Amino acid sequence: MSTAEAPSTVKQALLEKLHQELVPELERLVLQLPEQLLNFRQAESQLRQGLLKVAQHLLEKWSQVADRAVVRPCCSRCGVPMRHKGLLPAQVVTTLGEVTYRRPRWRCEACGEECYPHDAVLCFLKHNVSWALAKVVSRMAAQLGSFEEARDTLREDYDVALAKETVREIAEAAGQRLIQQEDEQRQRIKELQEPIADCAEKPDKICVFADGTTVHTEGDWHEIRVTTVTAEDAAGRCLARQSRARFLPVDDVAWVLLLSARAVGYQHARLRAFVADGAQWLWKLAGVYFGSAIQILDWYHLAEHVHKAANILWSEGSEEAKRWAKQLKDELWEGRGREALELVRAEAAKVRSPAKREALHELETYLDHNLSRIDYPRYRDLGLPIGSGQVEAQCKTLVGARCKQAGMRNWTYAGAEGVLRMRAARHDGSFDALWDRELCLAA
Repeated sequence: MSTAEAPSTVKQALLEKLHQELVPELERLVLQLPEQLLNFRQAESQLRQGLLKVAQHLLEKWSQVADRAVVRPCCSRCGVPMRHKGLLPAQVVTTLGEVTYRRPRWRCEACGEECYPHDAVLCFLKHNVSWALAKVVSRMAAQLGSFEEARDTLREDYDVALAKETVREIAEAAGQRLIQQEDEQRQRIKELQEPIADCAEKPDKICVFADGTTVHTEGDWHEIRVTTVTAEDAAGRCLARQSRARFLPVDDVAWVLLLSARAVGYQHARLRAFVADGAQWLWKLAGVYFGSAIQILDWYHLAEHVHKAANILWSEGSEEAKRWAKQLKDELWEGRGREALELVRAEAAKVRSPAKREALHELETYLDHNLSRIDYPRYRDLGLPIGSGQVEAQCKTLVGARCKQAGMRNWTYAGAEGVLRMRAARHDGSFDALWDRELCLAA
C-alpha cells in the first residue's frame, strides 16, 4: 500500500493546469526538435527557449492557484483593520519573463487608503521586477562596465528587456538598502546600543589597508575612500576579504574599516598589520582604531619619494640620480632607516639651491615621521606585505573600472556608493549571502 501523501489543494490545482495546458505545449516543443544528432546546437537552443517559456507559464499558473492568505493589514493612517476588496491583476517581470498574478486589494473604510501586501513580497522594493531578477540585475550592473552593458547582457542571456534607467535604479537601490542597514548598525554600535558581533574565525594574519581615489559626482571630482581587509591562514592562503568605497568623513570610514576587520577575525589574529602610503590621516586612524597593528609604510611610495628627490638633485634619469637613489633604497630595504636619514641630511648640507634643499627637506621629514614603520626585514620575516597594492588595486578595479569610464560624469553620491557596495560584494565573494541574508530577509 502506498504511503505517499495526497497533493495539497494548491498542488492538485496546478497539476490539473499542467495536464490541460502545459503538457500540450511540451508535446509541441518535442515535435519541433530536429531528427539528426548533428543538429545538436539547434536542439539545445530550441529546448532552452521552449522550456523557459514553459517555466514562465508554469510560474504564472502557480501564481493563480497559490494560497493568497495574508495577515489582515491595518491602515497606516487610521490604524484600523482594512477590508478585503477583491482581487486585482498586476504584472511582475521575472527571470523567466513577465508574469501576471492576482492579489488581494485591501481598503480602509474610513479614509479610503488601499494596500496590496503581496506586492512587497513579490516585487523588489517599488519596482515591478521580482527579487530574483533584481538580484541578477544588481549583479550584472555591478560586475559589468556600464548599465548599458548590463541591460544588453540581460536581454541576451535571459531574454528580458529592461530600460537602462531601470537597470540603474534597481542596482543603486539594492546597494543603498544594504548601506542603510550597515550604517544604522554602525550607529547603534557607536552609541553602545549594540555590541560588535564576534567572529568565530581565527586567522593567522589580518592586514588592513586604506586609500583614496576620486569619482566625478554631482558636477565635480570628489574623493571616495577605499578600504580593504584581508585574512590569511598560516600558509598564506586568503580566508576572507572585505572592501568598501564610501564618500564619508575619516571618523566614519574608520568605523567602517574597524567593523570590516572585526567581521573577518581581526581580534583573534596572531599578526595584525596596517599598511598605508604615508598620509597622516591614515596613521591617525591606525593609531586610534588599530593600536595593536604593526604599522607599515608602503615600500613603493617610499621609493617614489626617494626617486623624486634624486631627480631634483640631479637631472632626471641621470646616472648620479640612479646611484644616489639606489644607495638610499639599499639602506632602507635592509631596515637601516636612521642611516638613510643621515645620508639625506649629509646631502642637504652640501647643496645651496633652494629647490634642491626643499626636495631634501621634504624627504627628510617623510623619513623622520615614518622611521617606526620601515623595518622591512622584520616585516618580510613575519610574512607581512610591504606594499598597499591590495587597496590600490581596489581603487582601480573596484572604483575606477566601474565609475571612471569614458562619459561617466553623472553619478550621485548615493548611486555610486550603492553600485560599488554591490561590486565589492561580488569581488569579496559575499554577494549571494548578503542578498539572501540582508536584503531579502529585510523585505
